[in-house]
Amino acid sequence: MAEFCLKCWNRINGTNDGKMKYVLSKDLDLCEGCGELKPVIVAERCYYYGYRLKWFILPFKFIFAITYFVLRLLILPYLILKHNKSNNK
Repeated sequence: MAEFCLKCWNRINGTNDGKMKYVLSKDLDLCEGCGELKPVIVAERCYYYGYRLKWFILPFKFIFAITYFVLRLLILPYLILKHNKSNNK
């Protein structure tokens, strides 16, 4: 398998991807594009787009958590009443 550094990979494919999209090697390897010792791309990250959308989804999760808590508080008296009726029978 060919090993390219991030700079050469972007140049070859005509993209402008960052470090977060790929898993880079910890050791220095010989890049086949420029011939220098650099960290090379090992694989593409699976959850790259989930990481990017995290900040978009976070406010919706927060609003859902607050709404769920308030609704549970509103139905709490009903649940207590229902529980007491079932215990009295």
